[in-house]
Amino acid sequence: MNRPDHGRSLTSCFFTGRLATALRRFRSLLFALPLAAGVVTALPNTAAQAADGPSLLQLGLFQREGDAWWAWDSLRRRSPELADGLNPAVVPLDARRQGEGVALRATTPIGLDVTSLCRRMVGAGFGCLVLDAAPLPAPSQAPLEKAPAERAPVDSAQSAPARSGGEAKPDVAITYPPEAARTMAAIEKSGRRKGRLGAVIPDTALDVMPATLKEEGWNLCALTFDDGPHRVVTRQILDVLNREKIPATYFPVASVAENQGEVIRDFLAAGHEIGNHSLTHADLRAMAPDAQRHEIAEANRILRGFGANPVLFRPPYGRYTPDLLTIAREESMSPVLWTVDTRDWQVRDPDRIVQHVKTEAGTGSVLLLHSTYPSTLNALPRVIAAMRAKGCEFVTLSEWIERMHQIATPATAMAPTLVNAGVNAGLKTGAKTGDAALRTAN
Repeated sequence: MNRPDHGRSLTSCFFTGRLATALRRFRSLLFALPLAAGVVTALPNTAAQAADGPSLLQLGLFQREGDAWWAWDSLRRRSPELADGLNPAVVPLDARRQGEGVALRATTPIGLDVTSLCRRMVGAGFGCLVLDAAPLPAPSQAPLEKAPAERAPVDSAQSAPARSGGEAKPDVAITYPPEAARTMAAIEKSGRRKGRLGAVIPDTALDVMPATLKEEGWNLCALTFDDGPHRVVTRQILDVLNREKIPATYFPVASVAENQGEVIRDFLAAGHEIGNHSLTHADLRAMAPDAQRHEIAEANRILRGFGANPVLFRPPYGRYTPDLLTIAREESMSPVLWTVDTRDWQVRDPDRIVQHVKTEAGTGSVLLLHSTYPSTLNALPRVIAAMRAKGCEFVTLSEWIERMHQIATPATAMAPTLVNAGVNAGLKTGAKTGDAALRTAN
């Protein structure tokens, strides 16, 4: 007796499905290999590219491959309609060296309006940048070069390795994985046990308790912003600050800011302070000492090229070691954290950001916000209003530290002075910059 025809049909469908899956994976590999060779260029005409063939999106930069896939899973889970039809791949930022970070990229279906999709992703709190996956040469077969175990010390930004010119830096938001979230929560918990000054300056021997601030009638607060610049959101945050006439301290990622010097200059021209948030926003604790120094010194070199004079260093994710703090001070930087984490990087919800500020912040607070999230931009006017309702007078973080030291330092001692790190900024004292910055947080 012959088998029913539908049995052969099911078998045929099964193998056809397996073949289709294999073809999709092969297509993904074809896109991923050229990307690893570093031949991606900025997309000049999004609409034309979308019509002619699949486009390429960059959805974030990450230190580890696992972090990139965690971000992809988060996108699929929270906004499946945005991830629908995308074919993701994780590729190294530098195919010749291991440990230099990875990019999460995805190809799109033919004919998709990628400009609209990216706007929707950014509006939902994710990063998105349109790239061009145009004709590419065969990928290099050279094996990945392992980072050398030892390298010559880097004494300054001028002796740092040369950077290739003309590279487009993405303006995606930094993703904070679960491990980083635990670190941020631990910082906030530790800060509650300390006074205001001890929470902000991790290695200070001085402190000022809330009771002292109340006795002094102290009402200063500082708004600080990390990451970016984002080409749209950061500038709109600057507009809000200028409209409200509030000075703030901005800690950009220097490798991203390198191609957006105009927004850095505009922050400085409006009287805001620019701090150092490292070159690449990597976890500096895992780096060798010379690499840590390069991250700080090269960031300073880039930012000084735009007229800034950074004196404050905020380690990425708030992660540091005593040795990293020592290197920062040797580079004439004062390490700083915050007293209130608004959790904007986590909740991406304006109402929850504002409510957290109303509950946790007060006079003497240093708020941590981020310049890359639309939700932060939407919450900012209400955050400012809530802090003003608590009696806050806003100053830059350098001024906050200077004024705090006037309370913490004995009257017989001369309190060192930090000033706004703007154009032609310098220390008011006659001491050398490095010595003054070193004394400020001790």
